[in-house]
Amino acid sequence: MLFLLLFISVVVVLACWSGPAPLAPGGAESINTLEQIELNGVKQWISIRGRDTRNPVLLFLHGGPGSANLALLRTQCPQLEDHFVVVNWDQRGAGKTFASTLNTDSLSVEQMIQDAHQLVTHLKSRLGVGKIYLMGFSWGTALGLSLVDRYPEDFQAYISVSQEVNGREAERLSLDYVRQKARETHNAQALHELEGIDPAYESANWFDQLMTQRKWLLTFGGVYRTRTSYTHEVRLLLKSREYSLAESALWPLGSARSLRRMWPELMQLDFSQTVRQVRVPIYFFVGRHDMNTPYPLIEKYYDHLSAPADKGLVWFEDSAHSILIDQPDKIAQEIIEVKQKQSRVHIASR
Repeated sequence: MLFLLLFISVVVVLACWSGPAPLAPGGAESINTLEQIELNGVKQWISIRGRDTRNPVLLFLHGGPGSANLALLRTQCPQLEDHFVVVNWDQRGAGKTFASTLNTDSLSVEQMIQDAHQLVTHLKSRLGVGKIYLMGFSWGTALGLSLVDRYPEDFQAYISVSQEVNGREAERLSLDYVRQKARETHNAQALHELEGIDPAYESANWFDQLMTQRKWLLTFGGVYRTRTSYTHEVRLLLKSREYSLAESALWPLGSARSLRRMWPELMQLDFSQTVRQVRVPIYFFVGRHDMNTPYPLIEKYYDHLSAPADKGLVWFEDSAHSILIDQPDKIAQEIIEVKQKQSRVHIASR
């Protein structure tokens, strides 16, 4: 009985253990933490990593909603930690923060904006900076663009990876794409499963329809150019020291719950009408084959967006939606170039 209790205790400890991953050797100014902070009444998890706290702060907003991954930048772009203090955040309802947000009523775009703003305020105070760099991916770009529009004084620059522009139009184009690919490849199963899907996703079984569309979008190369499944993302999550085994097991539940709750609201977003000018430097990173947040919409939005401080568009020719997976070295290089460009501008203005 004693052995059994000891064995169970070890299993429970291992299932619940998590912590910050090792940081490459740095000086006395390095930082590597994994911690909970309270944002608008809910305890939420962040990681802060960097070899020198004197470097500028880069806050990453994950996709989804609900697709948290504290280890994504660490594993895909570790060189960023030489140039920035990199902050990752598991938003309410997602990842390590899942258990803190059992009430889905609080999962909304506006609540996420308020949480993010409070986090930015916290980071500026804690790390002693006046402005930070902001980087969003997919859903995180809807959150990011809303932040820089509302609180431009907080940000040195905004880096958009696979920008959300217009929810309804994006889904129409994405569905057209997979149907066209199904016809071109004579894929009878795809044509059958895609038949009858409502691109507005307003029917009673909209979630199942969306999952079907995303399955074929993955198959036809609109999500990745270098992968044909999500197994690499699962492996990355399971290997991440930032998550316990229990948290990894609950990850899909948090992701699905956030998506179900917030999707109808995301479908109403149209930044081409609501955000026509950005008052901070803004840089769009676009996968040439992205049909999840379709690249034609991003290109059109970029052309019409007024950005007096500066704007740029970088094409990733060998990427689809998930540029951080398809071309991690190039995206890290481009992020560092944004920092160097802003440093040159700052010196020139002194």
